[in-house]
Amino acid sequence: MMNVMYRMRLYHALLAVLAVAAYLTGEIRPYHAWLGYGVAGVIVLRLLWASGGERQAGLMRFYPEFEGLKLKSLATHPAISRVLMLAIALSLLTVTGTGIAMDQGRSIGLGAPRAESAAPAQGAEGKIRNRDAEHREDHEHEGEEHGKEGPLSEVHETAGTLLLVFVGLHVAYLLLFKRPLAKFMLFLPRTGRKKPARPTSA
Repeated sequence: MMNVMYRMRLYHALLAVLAVAAYLTGEIRPYHAWLGYGVAGVIVLRLLWASGGERQAGLMRFYPEFEGLKLKSLATHPAISRVLMLAIALSLLTVTGTGIAMDQGRSIGLGAPRAESAAPAQGAEGKIRNRDAEHREDHEHEGEEHGKEGPLSEVHETAGTLLLVFVGLHVAYLLLFKRPLAKFMLFLPRTGRKKPARPTSA
C-alpha cells in the first residue's frame, strides 16, 4: 500500500495542476469552469480522506498552534507553515465556491436553461421589432448578470489573487527552511550528504 506521504504528494500535485490550469484559462469558457469543478471534486475527495482517521491527512494540520513560538524560532516554527496552509485553503475554498455560485452548473449541463423568446414577428416591421426586442433582452440579461454576479466576481478574482500570493509565500518558505520536504513534494531528487572517505592505512 502506498505510503500516506506519497498519496499526499499525488493529491498536492493534482490540485496544483488543476488550480494553475484554471487560473490560466480564466477568460476561456467553458474550460475555466470545467477545471473549477475539477478542483471542487479534488477538495471533496480530500475532505473524505481526512475523515478516514489518518493523522497525517487530518484537517488539524491546518490549525496553527502558537505554543512555544519565540522570536528566535519564528522562522522555523510550525505555526508559520500552518498559517500559510490555512490561508491557501481558505482562498481556494472561496475562489472555488464563488466560481460554482456564478456558474450555477451551466457549464456541466446542470443549470436551468434560458427562457425561450416569444415567436418572431413576420415582415419588415416585424424584423425591426424583433431586433429591438433582442437588444432589450440582451441588455436586461447583462444587467441581471452584472447585478447577480458582480460582487461574486470581484470576490472570486480577489480570492484568486490572494491564492497565488499565499502559494508563492508557502513555496518560498519551504524552499528556505524545509528544503527536503519541498523537494519531495515537487518530485525533485533529494541529494544526500556524501560520507567522508575512510582513511586508508599506510
